[in-house]
Amino acid sequence: MSTVFSEIDFNRQGKQVGFAHLPLSAHNDAWGTIAMPLAVIANGSGPTVLITGGIHGDEYEGPIIINELIRDLTADQLQGRLILLPCANTPAVRASMRVSPLDNKNLARVFPGNPWGTPTEQIAAWIHDAIFPLCDFYLDLHSGGSSLFIAESAQVVVTDELSPQVREQSEAMARAFAATLTVVTNNMGDPRTSCGAAANLGLPAIAAEMGWNGSVSPRGVTRTRAAVARVLNHLGLITSETPPAEASQQVFIPAGGNLLSPGDGWFEPLHNIGDQVSAGELAGWLHRLTEPTAQPQAVHFTTGGQIYSQRTFGATAQGNSLAVLVQDVK
Repeated sequence: MSTVFSEIDFNRQGKQVGFAHLPLSAHNDAWGTIAMPLAVIANGSGPTVLITGGIHGDEYEGPIIINELIRDLTADQLQGRLILLPCANTPAVRASMRVSPLDNKNLARVFPGNPWGTPTEQIAAWIHDAIFPLCDFYLDLHSGGSSLFIAESAQVVVTDELSPQVREQSEAMARAFAATLTVVTNNMGDPRTSCGAAANLGLPAIAAEMGWNGSVSPRGVTRTRAAVARVLNHLGLITSETPPAEASQQVFIPAGGNLLSPGDGWFEPLHNIGDQVSAGELAGWLHRLTEPTAQPQAVHFTTGGQIYSQRTFGATAQGNSLAVLVQDVK
């Protein structure tokens, strides 16, 4: 039912590079489209793997590495099919924003989408309804974006509908990816991420976080390049020399692990990414900078664990995530 169209033939062997087009009639372009870069590289029989980047437009390591694959890989280097979507939310990528400037929606919170909805909902529906059914495995590349400092990680998204077999396949992908952390998460019970939707369809998937703060991390690019190659080797698409995988620490986000701001103000954190903290420990101070005589409010962790992410912006509003903690999977 999607209105998205493309010159790419997903069933053709060889290498094709082009675009998927979502019709968009805007004020400045009555008969235009949202052009989403798309490549399909196929050779013989084997699994189909989808790699997406640019789900959020302020996260760059993923698109950089996916575009490298588009430029450098040839069909005779593969056994199977690789579908590459480096800038899934193209309007957000062009604007360097987490959300699309067209509808202010987050592509990672609208799956399975709506083929007749807003532009972001239509992109999600196209990926969910047209692309996911073609695939055997899914790798979604993220990097924290402008609002987060976040530890290098691969996330295994679990839902109530996720089968043990699909979870094991996802965890095996995460072990091959070999990020510093493997985070098992239900995303606070929200299944509307791309990997949550994939899990509900029985598609093994991981989401990686390989940078932070809306910048391009040299380490993140290097680590992502090696990690993606290991996953493609693990899945049998390519056979090449890759850096050896180091053991990943498997963790989960406990109840109360997301420290939310109790009010508006400017937050002064007292800890760093990777620090171990205890329940009740002082997390930082919430300041009211425009009220010099106001005492800052103490903010305490409600549970213990390792700091996985922290807010980058100093200014915060009530309900904003200040930090997320993880604990080891026993």
